[in-house]
Amino acid sequence: MKKKIPVGAAIAHAYRFGFGKMGTILNAIWLPLAAQLIVCVPAAQYAARFLEGLQAKDPSAFGMIGPLFLLYGLLVVLFFVQLTAAIETALGLPPASRFYFPIGQKMWRLLGGYISGALACCAVALVTFAGMMLIAYSLDLVMAMAPGTRPTVAILGGLLVAGFGYSLFYIAIRFLFLLGPINITEQILGVSQSWQMLAGNFWRTLLIVLAITTPFSLIQFAATIFLAGMPPETEGLDEQAKQAAELSWQIASLNAYVDQWYIAIPIAAVLALAYIGVATGAQAFAYRALTEGKSAPVAGDSLPDR
Repeated sequence: MKKKIPVGAAIAHAYRFGFGKMGTILNAIWLPLAAQLIVCVPAAQYAARFLEGLQAKDPSAFGMIGPLFLLYGLLVVLFFVQLTAAIETALGLPPASRFYFPIGQKMWRLLGGYISGALACCAVALVTFAGMMLIAYSLDLVMAMAPGTRPTVAILGGLLVAGFGYSLFYIAIRFLFLLGPINITEQILGVSQSWQMLAGNFWRTLLIVLAITTPFSLIQFAATIFLAGMPPETEGLDEQAKQAAELSWQIASLNAYVDQWYIAIPIAAVLALAYIGVATGAQAFAYRALTEGKSAPVAGDSLPDR
């Protein structure tokens, strides 16, 4: 019988670990986190200038693509250095040194695992999309031959779109949710293993993901409003005007981060520290729940009785 992830216990452990062990997590990731927050300022500055150039239809804006690529590539590497240290801490293997910067084989294997997982998601999504387009084409033929079937075809088309959206969530969660703990513990990429281990646990995992991402997304959105003001009111605008207004707000948000860095950086630091702790705590707990009897330690709390 397939093991099940206890949803309530996983969420409780995630928040208990993320906030209760915040000092331990900070000790593990503070060095790459500080480096990332410093790099975020010029990255936001270049991104704002790039978007302003696009908005003004200035061809010279494309000259910023190179620096942007380098800056955001560096941010990705620094994030995975943090993630490596955070996962190790969540698995009960906190670093011994206060100056921990795991940029060696473990980090690159973890980054490679997530890249492989993302490519696997894209490949499956493309195959699914091709199948969906084939079915849509068949429905168009049916409707052309039998116009009276239009309402039924419309319903089927809506279900098709909903099914494709569901498949994207399904693929991403199955391939990626347990990839980190598997990658660190078993020293493999972990893409196919994550897929196999989460068989029969999709809805449970989705609830855990939503319980973590929703509050943090709302807090991050509130922080953006605090720095840059409310997003523009786009009701009644045509599509072009709507896109221009949304782009202007994105530019204002980036400029606010740069201009008010002394406020933005502390907020970003606290959010990043809390989120990475809660997220890795949930992943480590779920991994332990599905591998009881194997060598899979989880820091903080033992697995509750179910």
